[in-house]
Amino acid sequence: MTTVRLAHGGGGRLARELLEFITGLLGPCLASTDEDSGVFTLTGTDWAMTTDSFIITPPFFPGGDIGKLSVCGTINDLVMVGAKPLYLTLALLLEEGFSLADLERVMESVRTEALRNGIKIVAGDTKVAARGELDGIFINTAGLGERLCGDKIGARRARPGDRVLITGSMGDHGGLIMALRHGFNPGRLRSDCAALTGLLPLAVEFDIHVMRDPTRGGVATVLNEIARASGVDVLLWEEALPVKEEVKGICEILGLDPLYLACEGRALLVCAPEESARILEELHRREEFAASREIGEVTGFSADPKVSLLTITGGRRLLPLPVEELTPRIC
Repeated sequence: MTTVRLAHGGGGRLARELLEFITGLLGPCLASTDEDSGVFTLTGTDWAMTTDSFIITPPFFPGGDIGKLSVCGTINDLVMVGAKPLYLTLALLLEEGFSLADLERVMESVRTEALRNGIKIVAGDTKVAARGELDGIFINTAGLGERLCGDKIGARRARPGDRVLITGSMGDHGGLIMALRHGFNPGRLRSDCAALTGLLPLAVEFDIHVMRDPTRGGVATVLNEIARASGVDVLLWEEALPVKEEVKGICEILGLDPLYLACEGRALLVCAPEESARILEELHRREEFAASREIGEVTGFSADPKVSLLTITGGRRLLPLPVEELTPRIC
């Protein structure tokens, strides 16, 4: 690796190599690297902190925009480690010529999601770049939340026998964005962009070992990260995977796989097998999680962790980390 490539930002194998390159240079400065949120204890309280940057084309889409995406994405990274989001920073990078009317729409979305989720914006920054140096608008955020369930949830905690649950259909966001970019009519398809704060009571009550939101790289990529962190093999069941017909159609046209498409309002839960039915029952009580289902299992410890798919015909297909970026500028 001598230069940064677009694929280094895609969440797959090259993204992992770039991250390992960066973390190797930072060395002892790093306190937490396994999760999308760093976790630490201060004055006797467990905290989680995250930061993220959002660059998406187009910045407005059915179901959301870059403003909603930035707030919900930051909230979700905190929720995935069992933290209640409390505070947010907001930095705007604007290109000369960006419409103030569009900026107003973005800020309205930021305000709406912050108020809906009880978030206070405590700091911010605005920079303007010359025309042609940016793509309209980029947003950077940082989030701070109080961790409610200690360290019982983490990427290293998956165990043989655990079940894998998903809180809704796969690939709605990624499929929609790719359809819009290629001029396809997405029909009724909308982005699944949403905050996942409704999962916090379940994280406290039930024996959930891992929670992750499958954003860049989708379900298959995130499960590879969990498998690698925990040293386990994961098997998904094709017949159980929830994919909307619109997403299937977009994937067929563009040669994509919904297992690798980004979601922005879904979570993967890895839980003890005896808890799966109870967790699903509780999820189904909530409208936003009514489509939750069990989609796979952790099959055992492994020195060479893999994620596989049990196909409808009974065969097995390996689901590796992708090398190239399938859907650039997706979030």
